[in-house]
Amino acid sequence: MSEGGRSGVLIITPEPVAQRMAGPAIRALELARALARDGRSGPVTLMSLAAVDRWDSQVTLTAAPGEAALRDLVSTAAVVLIQGDVLGLHPWLVDEPVPIVVDAYDPYHLEQLEQARSLGEAERRAVVRDCIRSLNTQLARADLVLCASARQRALWIGHLAALGRVNPLTYDEAPDLSRLVTVVPFGVPEATAPRRDRTVLQRTFPAISDEDVVLIWGGGVYEWFDPEVLVRAVARVLPEHPHLRLVFLGTRHPVAGVRTATDAAREAAVETGTLDRAVFFHEGWVPYDERGHWLAAADLGVSTHKDHVETEFSFRTRLLDYLWCGLPVISTGGDDLAEHIAGEGAGVTVPAGDLEALASAIDRAVRDEDWRGRSGAAAAALGKVYAWDRVTVPLADFCAAPVRSPDLALDRIDRLQVGLDGSTGHARIMDRVRAGWREGGPGLLVRRAWARMRRMR
Repeated sequence: MSEGGRSGVLIITPEPVAQRMAGPAIRALELARALARDGRSGPVTLMSLAAVDRWDSQVTLTAAPGEAALRDLVSTAAVVLIQGDVLGLHPWLVDEPVPIVVDAYDPYHLEQLEQARSLGEAERRAVVRDCIRSLNTQLARADLVLCASARQRALWIGHLAALGRVNPLTYDEAPDLSRLVTVVPFGVPEATAPRRDRTVLQRTFPAISDEDVVLIWGGGVYEWFDPEVLVRAVARVLPEHPHLRLVFLGTRHPVAGVRTATDAAREAAVETGTLDRAVFFHEGWVPYDERGHWLAAADLGVSTHKDHVETEFSFRTRLLDYLWCGLPVISTGGDDLAEHIAGEGAGVTVPAGDLEALASAIDRAVRDEDWRGRSGAAAAALGKVYAWDRVTVPLADFCAAPVRSPDLALDRIDRLQVGLDGSTGHARIMDRVRAGWREGGPGLLVRRAWARMRRMR
């Protein structure tokens, strides 16, 4: 039981929590389950601002029918964890006296640099601007920020520093800033992955046989990925390996309105003569609880992306499902997780856009069954490192003893004095005067006023 009679954790996601889910909703559900299993923070509720279409034995799932219901849940929670633009949708949450955890595992402003390109330059600029404003609001209010990797942590520390959140109070709380930003990667299920059974693929794609070597692309196909080069690499290798197959699982996003970039891959398959012969597209989106059966039916997991800033700070969550199912990985390099996988012998990385290197990696993987066996075993072992209960420990520790960030507990005058922005207009001017008085008394105010007058001459 927290101060003021509050207890438990409320997780709020803007995405639907349903049978078919993308990364943010999956993460919200699994974080909630891990906290419930940990037990120290009390009951856990996951609220979707969109819809709920599933039941869970460990967590209370609910959809917000209106602001009143959300306010009721917030008023009793000891911790609130948010994703996406929740504070933009409900700005009153900023002023709630409850510790707020911001889940920033997805640097979506970097994604939109590519994803919004098709909207035209004016709208693209507006979309990226709004993403940055949303992140500014979240990070300015966060009592704790979650990220997926050490590289992301560096990104968010820079962002927080620009907002004034890296200050003597947060530094003195923990000189490494671990009480402000902590790494909680995406995880893998605690349960053992399903056994290999190729019939799940064969029911949808009868052309796939038990003797085929199947590459599988789990998850969506977005603008920052490069599925076209993968299709062309498969076509390049196919004459030597006629039993090679490639399956794309996520061609239509489960959230309405989210664009995918499947057309380029499909066009490449048509152009190379591999469509529905060696390259297959699953129409729709595989239900979350069934994805393990689809993945385990394959021989290798693949992911290829372009070379841009999104890659540098990404954490390719689909790769974790490959590890869970013991699949060797072939991936474009450049992100933390892909490099970790290659370093552990669980797969290989290739340079972005390098058709020859990718075709060579696929050729080796198809030829060398022993390599697939060794890499698959390494993948399964590495997957255990990312078990949800293990990666969630820093969050569970915080939720067991939640506290406000010390700089956010200051009154508005002291917040200005340490460099945190306050309100605008006349009240802001008066607050700055008061902050100056606290910092250096009337002498400081006189010196500042004199300096300003000299600049105006």
